[in-house]
Amino acid sequence: MFSKKNPQKLSANDLRSSRYGVPLVTVQDPQNVVAEQFRVLRANIDFAAASLKNFKTVLFTSAEMSDGKSTAAQNLAVTWAQTGKRILLLDADFRRPSLHKTFNISNEHGLTTVLAMHEQPASVIHSTEVPNLYVMTSGPMPPNPSELLASDKMLRVVSWMREQFDMIVIDSTPLLLVPDAQALIPRADGIVLVAMLGKTKRRSMATAAHILKLAKANVLGVVSRDQRRADKGYGYGYGYGYGYGYTSTNVMKTDDTRKTSSSKSVSAKRMTDSSKVERKVPSDAKKETVHSTAATEKRTAATASKTSPTPKSSWSSFSYTSTGSEKSEAPSKVKEPGPSNDQEIPLVDIHAHLLPRADDGSDSMTTSLQLAKEAIQEGIHMIVASPNQMDGRYINDTDKVLSDVDNLNNTLKRVGIDLKILPGQEIRLSDQFLTAFDQGRLLTLADSKKYMLIELPNDSVPPLIHQVISKLREHKITVIIAHPERNLTLLNDPKELNKLARRGVLFQVTSSSINGFFGQQVADFALEMLRRGFVTTIASETHGVTSDQHYHLADAYAITNKLIGEGKTNIIKQNAVRIVKGEPVDGTTIQEFKFFRDNLDDE
Repeated sequence: MFSKKNPQKLSANDLRSSRYGVPLVTVQDPQNVVAEQFRVLRANIDFAAASLKNFKTVLFTSAEMSDGKSTAAQNLAVTWAQTGKRILLLDADFRRPSLHKTFNISNEHGLTTVLAMHEQPASVIHSTEVPNLYVMTSGPMPPNPSELLASDKMLRVVSWMREQFDMIVIDSTPLLLVPDAQALIPRADGIVLVAMLGKTKRRSMATAAHILKLAKANVLGVVSRDQRRADKGYGYGYGYGYGYGYTSTNVMKTDDTRKTSSSKSVSAKRMTDSSKVERKVPSDAKKETVHSTAATEKRTAATASKTSPTPKSSWSSFSYTSTGSEKSEAPSKVKEPGPSNDQEIPLVDIHAHLLPRADDGSDSMTTSLQLAKEAIQEGIHMIVASPNQMDGRYINDTDKVLSDVDNLNNTLKRVGIDLKILPGQEIRLSDQFLTAFDQGRLLTLADSKKYMLIELPNDSVPPLIHQVISKLREHKITVIIAHPERNLTLLNDPKELNKLARRGVLFQVTSSSINGFFGQQVADFALEMLRRGFVTTIASETHGVTSDQHYHLADAYAITNKLIGEGKTNIIKQNAVRIVKGEPVDGTTIQEFKFFRDNLDDE
């Protein structure tokens, strides 16, 4: 039962955990009886949540500090990942975070920098050596933690996380010490309350239960732990408390929030076995016990978590983030965020007019084969054929494109050219767009049902675009704007890009624009979009061998690499791969355009 006495003095294990994070017995010793207890607890929670509709977020909290909520949350996240689910472990304990210590990850960037400093969530998520497990640390200590967690921005971030992961496990603060956890209750589908036998006061537990009842929280159960046995095994506590006078060595400096460079990186360290004795799980950890009031004798195998499809390794841009009107900075000399510099990323072209006689691109099969050979020389082995659709001159409906792509693939195979062609369209935005979509005449890129390439009129951004964005979003399709750098309205007023980016629109810049084929003004605008983080990917938009608009994709990436650095260039390259796979793309922080085009040089 819970103690009426004053809390006992924290053990050496508790003090050690505050310095090195919590012990992951489920990773370090998966055959341990304690690891098995965590797996039993996972099954109990799944059973308790079986009646919930769309159970995706679970919040771990406690009545008091050092009751073991972080150890429970982090070990249970591992066990969920081991079932095949794609898990995000989120540290929402801004005041005394532990996740970064457990996984040996820098805490300079995390949830707080996403909420207060406009960073992309995807850029602060780290993979781990545990398959399917991803982590987001708390970030620097903010001056207003509870307000950030209760903000609309936090609601949008959690909604984004729900789209990207099968489950989000949130490690929060104790309920009775600060209001942070209470702000998160409406964001969670279920709550798990953690207590310490012989330590947690009865009154504290009663008060915590009352708070959860008032908040109409869906309490899945109470996890209790015997402190006496824990001291013989592994501990999880802290050597200092919450409340007034709390300080941190990693405090967010509000005066500097607008000065953070988008090129600053956070190393995504993998979880490794620590050589420190303090991080090891003693052999007598088997004496630890974990219990749950959510347990029931009726638990069956059918209630276990279903495995998810093959997990993705990337995330989509979080709607839109902005660092305001700050100027672009020169690329940092430190390692940029993005895929490893040593990792070879295949070049994929998502926009090319190489289907023979489909539009104003390739005029014959001979020309298409020549373009295919050029692509191979560039290092490209996959191209999305995107003929014009409904541009007033050409009609390339779904069935025709699929047939033409099959024909070209068969010809390439017959002549021995190792190039894969995928179906797509470059769809002109017009009044017939929504009707054509409902009729099934419009293709997504690579027929993935995830991304649609849309061309704006040359001299305008019709209001219809916002209706189209909403319509496609209902079908979980993301809009990619083709060559926005050549649209006259966007050239003259780049602030229009901000509006589109806020709606979650992505942007494909043409390699020939970067290389100067369309003139200095277009080239400058394309490079400025790259500097400011607006460019999702680069494509050739090749039209034929008689124009300069064919394969100079590698040259464009070389220019991009010098302009924004190898790390961010790798993100853009990798995004093309993700688009054809129908996977979420990654994003970088966007810096808003503040002035009109004629003032760009003065920013």
